[in-house]
Amino acid sequence: MTKILRELKHLVILPVCALLFFIGAVTVQATTYYVATTGSDSNSGTSGSPFLTIQRCIDTVEGGDTCTVADGTYTDTDGNGIVGYITGANGTAGAPITIKSTNPFGAIIKVPGINSHNAGFYVARTYYIIEGFNISGGTSNDASASHHGVSVAGGATGSIVRKNTIHNIASTICSNSIFGNTGVFLDDATGITIEGNSFYTIGRLRNGEKGCSTILYQNDHGIYVKGTTNTTILRNVFRDTNRGWPIHLYGGTATNISIYNNTLVGKSPTGSPVGQIMLASTITTANIKNNISYDAEVAMIHYYSLTASGVTVSYNLSNTLEKTSTRAGVAFSNNLERTGPGFVDVLGNNFKLTTGSAAIDAGTNVGYQFNGAAPDIGAHEFLDQGGDSSAPASPQSLRVN
Repeated sequence: MTKILRELKHLVILPVCALLFFIGAVTVQATTYYVATTGSDSNSGTSGSPFLTIQRCIDTVEGGDTCTVADGTYTDTDGNGIVGYITGANGTAGAPITIKSTNPFGAIIKVPGINSHNAGFYVARTYYIIEGFNISGGTSNDASASHHGVSVAGGATGSIVRKNTIHNIASTICSNSIFGNTGVFLDDATGITIEGNSFYTIGRLRNGEKGCSTILYQNDHGIYVKGTTNTTILRNVFRDTNRGWPIHLYGGTATNISIYNNTLVGKSPTGSPVGQIMLASTITTANIKNNISYDAEVAMIHYYSLTASGVTVSYNLSNTLEKTSTRAGVAFSNNLERTGPGFVDVLGNNFKLTTGSAAIDAGTNVGYQFNGAAPDIGAHEFLDQGGDSSAPASPQSLRVN
């Protein structure tokens, strides 16, 4: 009997051990790696032994991991024109890879100007989050050069760009290059979310500005959307992004585009462009809702060679017009025209809402958290009772070289 019991015991223990081995084999422990200007790329990347470059951290991470980047200035170190070149490991929907500034805006990303395609970050892998950086720069006058705060390629499914301040991109160059400069460039990507960012002073010098001579005035954009699917542009603030368009849809076929609760401010002193959201090329299903357009030259929406179906523009507020003209496939309803938004301080770039603003409770439910009877229009909820839903404020006393 003892022998039989011993054999039965072995039969029980072996499967349990095998099960524990299997569970251990598939359990992935997320790791946080650290980057600091005092680090070294030969370090282990721990908090006490940080990497020196963002690229070294990107080359190390796997699904679920985080790179946290300490305060300081970071730029390209290997001559490819990109500070963070994401072409290695993929994240997943359940285990994204996060690249973030340890302190909001403390990590400063300087876009170089040494290549034809220069960027703070270039994302070409799935499920990455780029968060909390202060991104500026871009200095090449070369006729084939472009500069981007964040460039998102076709392989970047499910990635998020959030809570960054992206500004002064190519703002010191004088160029007739047809290649654009952008805050964020989306190129045939899928499932991308651009959320809670502050965009300002995007694009090259205008003709006559600081002695510049150029014939181009609308090639540089806050967000450039080219042929994407399932793109969401949510709660961003744009100002001085009028060397082109704050939001520009052009090229290829854009499908299932959601543009919700953004605040777009300002026009070019040259009178062009005439709007703040450009709809162009082919757009199949888009919803443009709960946005504030302030001080556009003519209207919020403008078109160029557009073939559209299922595009809805509703519950937006503009102190000018909702559109420059009508187009087949684009339906307008419930928009407030020639209505002031009631900002706290336009000259001080504070675009939060004041008591009595026509934007309060004037939006429509698009599936995101709001306070009050209905969503407010614009990037800022007047009553912030459910966490930080506002775009980050612009940094103060910032020197841009």
